[in-house]
Amino acid sequence: MSEDEQVSRWSNAFRQFGELECRGLSDLCERLALGVSDDIELLRWFANASGPRTNANQLFAAVHYLLLRGARHEISQFYPTLTPAPLPSRDAYPAFHNFCMEHENEVAAVIRQRTTQTNEVSRCTYLLPALVTAGLVSSAPLHLIDVGTASGMNLLFDRYHYDYGDGTTCGAQDSTVRLRTELRGKRPPIAPIPSITARVGIDLNPIDANDAEATGWLRACVWPEHVERFRSLESALEVVREVRPNIVKGNAVELLPRVVKEAGSGSTVVVIHTNVLPYFSADERSRWRDLLQEIGSSRNLIWLAAEADSLLTAVGFCGLDAGRAASRTALPLAMVSFIEGQRTDRLLALTGAHGRWLEWI
Repeated sequence: MSEDEQVSRWSNAFRQFGELECRGLSDLCERLALGVSDDIELLRWFANASGPRTNANQLFAAVHYLLLRGARHEISQFYPTLTPAPLPSRDAYPAFHNFCMEHENEVAAVIRQRTTQTNEVSRCTYLLPALVTAGLVSSAPLHLIDVGTASGMNLLFDRYHYDYGDGTTCGAQDSTVRLRTELRGKRPPIAPIPSITARVGIDLNPIDANDAEATGWLRACVWPEHVERFRSLESALEVVREVRPNIVKGNAVELLPRVVKEAGSGSTVVVIHTNVLPYFSADERSRWRDLLQEIGSSRNLIWLAAEADSLLTAVGFCGLDAGRAASRTALPLAMVSFIEGQRTDRLLALTGAHGRWLEWI
């Protein structure tokens, strides 16, 4: 691919990121993304800095990461995570461009070394009812496997407190992790909490909750206006440090058969992934589809996934409503159960970005 073609491709990627993923959720990231999409100098630099798994969000996370680590620059005045009185985001782009050019080597190094890891603990607001549903479907305890687990927060879903906004609360009442979501439609099932026999995470680059540099990257992946998410992350990391969940490093497509083999025959394996499939290649998605079908044909398995419509379809999910318009800001929450050799595909819910709202189906 020529340099001009790469610039054009990244220009489109940043524009889509700003318009489809950031709009309504992060005004600062939206404005910065749209600014980058028209900035030929920065696009050429980014095309050279990027790798096969790079996405647009990595640029903003890399800049946030360096600022959180103490880089001094006027751009920090626009970040609510860095100042209690941020300047208007409409004026931020010139400073952002200058920061990237002045720190191009440091920003490029972060982009090359890390992949986006939004280990968003608020996703547990929809995983809790999904796991309650899995427990009701299964007659056996659950063996949890969380793919793209980062630090393992999703594995500890039953150690958090939940508020569904309609007077319904549940979970660990004394937990320092207080999660809230806006409930749309009917109330989801929140009890009984299923019995868990084991919890295992898989990640290409696991996050050690005791590693200040690694957890600094998790913080950097939180969008700057989302101060409450930033605080929830801090609280959840404290829980992870206390529990130290079992996390295996490597490619999930390669590791899943071995990890499943370690599950006891008296348990139902539950494979979970949220916003992970964009990081799989097309070949890996095909292999993932076949792998889950193969495992489900030989033992009881429940697969829970919150992913974009097209990606769920690519890995074989058959429960989407053909009349439902796809949305980049509303992810379907899918469940596929393989119980006694019988496969059932169900659409459990629609979810807002980062667990902001939940519409249980």
